[in-house]
Amino acid sequence: MQEPELLLFLTSLAVLLGAASLMGAIANRLGGAPVVGEIVAGILIGKTVLGRLCPEAFEWLFREGAASTMLQGYKALGIVLLLFVAGIEIDTASLRRSSKALFYTSMLSAAIPFMVGYGIGLAFPDRYLADPSQRTFHALFFGIALAISALPVITRTLIDFGLIKTEVGALVLSSAVANDVVGWLCFGALSRAMSTGEVSVGNGIAVSLAVTALCLAVALLILRPLADRWLQAAARAHTLASPLRALSMIMVMALLAAAATERLGIHAVFGGFVAGLAIGSSPNLSPHTRQVLRDCVTNLFTPAFFAMMSLHHDFVAAFDPLLVLIVVAAACVSKIVGAALGARLGGVGGRAAWAIGFGMNSRGAMEILLAMIALDAKIINAKMFVALVTMAIATSLISGPAMARLLRHRRAASPAVPTPAVHE
Repeated sequence: MQEPELLLFLTSLAVLLGAASLMGAIANRLGGAPVVGEIVAGILIGKTVLGRLCPEAFEWLFREGAASTMLQGYKALGIVLLLFVAGIEIDTASLRRSSKALFYTSMLSAAIPFMVGYGIGLAFPDRYLADPSQRTFHALFFGIALAISALPVITRTLIDFGLIKTEVGALVLSSAVANDVVGWLCFGALSRAMSTGEVSVGNGIAVSLAVTALCLAVALLILRPLADRWLQAAARAHTLASPLRALSMIMVMALLAAAATERLGIHAVFGGFVAGLAIGSSPNLSPHTRQVLRDCVTNLFTPAFFAMMSLHHDFVAAFDPLLVLIVVAAACVSKIVGAALGARLGGVGGRAAWAIGFGMNSRGAMEILLAMIALDAKIINAKMFVALVTMAIATSLISGPAMARLLRHRRAASPAVPTPAVHE
């Protein structure tokens, strides 16, 4: 490898990580989500701002070549690890607890947005589609994009507004778990169908769903007990190096799972996600190891990933006000109404039900990640990508304040629902 390419890679990565970390810290200090600042960093040093003000500097830093390939590898690793950490954060035991409110809330908060998104996706004008001949792919993706929630952002929001230990907070978390699991399962199936070019229920989607379900079963039935035994052995070693060996073993399993799903035609992020589900449920995964994993990923990989996500896209040129309005309105109305209706059917009071709807409405990093993968796969174009990113940021910003306002006089009257164990 030529030295200039290595020099360029190290310089561009340092600029990306430094700018993203700085802007993320500023956003957090101002009361916003760090991911917002990280995206803004990519806009500032990317094609939108730096590319306009000083195109020579932008072209030198991020030109095509070996350095750009290495950056793409770094971004791919960040995507896999972000979904791995998201899977670890999910408490699968909470899904096994029976609750009428949980059933209706999780079901309607996903089903109604999916139907709305699928219908709108079929009706979109051709100019909003990356490939008008693949309209069904686009409609299915848009339905999934509206159906998912962002568990990490929801958890952080509930903590920041003092709602994490309330019964309403427990219901929001449990429903978000169900949304995320089902949403990423469906996206895993869709990504495999995209790789074959088949969308028919009898062939492409049905086979993709079967392969996706098989991957999940293998992870939970084989990977989980295997990881549990290895973690138990590492815990028994009682040496200074044993937690580090456990950490390296976990990373190896996550990367192998991602490689396996990529080989099967499912996006690598799904392998990271199911590996996180399997390993995160182990009682031998210590809180310290869990925290180290979370800190490493969120401080070393995801800031640069989210900055790179907006690096090569002109957010000014690709911003379509009508499309943004449609996407934001469809996302908010379908998710809030769906979750609130489900909570009401489950016996939750009026104001608390609406608070649950706003809590479930947060899309955050998961929505942005989904949009990035879809853009790379050419399911959506730049205009739709910008609209989805704008929607993810907007829903994350309004979720917490709306919940706090609605529950100001209702916390003592919230219905009894099971409280999941939340990894904080």
